[in-house]
Amino acid sequence: MAGPAIRGEVAPGWRPVRDAFAAIMRRPGEHGAGLHIVHRGATTVDLYGGSHGPEIRQVIFSASKGVAAACLAVLAERGELDFEAAVARYWPQFGRHGKSHITVAQLLSHQAGLIAPTRPATLAEVLAGRPLADALAGERLRWPPGRPAYHALTWGTLADELVRRITGGRLGEVLTELICRPHDLTISIGTPDGPPPAPLQAAARVPFLTRLATAVLARPGTPLWQAMTVRGAIREAPEVWVSRPQTLTAQLPAANAVATTRSLARLYSMLLPGTGSSLVGGPTLRAAVQRRVAGRDRVLGVASAFGCGFALPSRAWRLGSPSAFGHPGIGGALGLADPRRGLALAFLPRSMPADALNDPRHRLLLEAVAKVIGP
Repeated sequence: MAGPAIRGEVAPGWRPVRDAFAAIMRRPGEHGAGLHIVHRGATTVDLYGGSHGPEIRQVIFSASKGVAAACLAVLAERGELDFEAAVARYWPQFGRHGKSHITVAQLLSHQAGLIAPTRPATLAEVLAGRPLADALAGERLRWPPGRPAYHALTWGTLADELVRRITGGRLGEVLTELICRPHDLTISIGTPDGPPPAPLQAAARVPFLTRLATAVLARPGTPLWQAMTVRGAIREAPEVWVSRPQTLTAQLPAANAVATTRSLARLYSMLLPGTGSSLVGGPTLRAAVQRRVAGRDRVLGVASAFGCGFALPSRAWRLGSPSAFGHPGIGGALGLADPRRGLALAFLPRSMPADALNDPRHRLLLEAVAKVIGP
């Protein structure tokens, strides 16, 4: 099978990555993808398959959390945010009902136990942001800190409100003003202006065991169901819900960032030390990617690990190297950086994986990268 046509270039020595990308494009059901890699400050891979291209903008689902985490790191670099401070220092109402001791680092590393409000939220509250944030501030901790509990949607609501309390603006505005506009990056939280992003295709075939696990772990009432739907406020499949105009015009920093492949890779490259346009210094980066929590995730059911918003290597997040950080998304998007290897990578496919926590395309690409620059 020939698969979708492949365009773009790879640097000398990076042929194994092109071969892996070509193998992905030959898989049944693939509609196209983009792959961009920066290694030690130089672009080494810039590939596009099928209908994907350099200017294609795509919703990246939970890979949005890595973008949002970069914004929070920039605020920390500017001295406006202290990861070790209590959230209540910036957002006094958050400190109610026994939450006064929760730190910013604990909030951003999915330890706050606020995966959904106790009372059912409405979709309008989720999309508006602040009503859901107010509801979460009025909650008690469901679990004590110390184990991760993946806040699939509410992580972004909480981070957005924290940014609003610090800057007076929304997280998407910080992204635009402090990162994207100065560095000419095509990334946004939602799409308040301009044409809609390219659509995603649902997985053509989901294996029986994956369907069975989803039916058990994500049945109504379970922590995974509550986190993924905000206790039933979201009732459509992700690829359908995220394509709605009301979703695209909202600011959901955990789920609806829109990016091109090149811009996402460049953002991660600018988090690495030693680049001419580094967004943060070494101490801030180390604090942002320091492992704050690890263990069996109360929501995902497998081991996860987090820094301040960034996913870290674990059973849940396969990032290809023990020193990498970043975030994948349920649609198959992946953005990451690896300071030890000087690597920044973005992969945006147009077809969703059957299993969001085990995308074989990620494994294939990361293994090919390891063949070129080492593990």
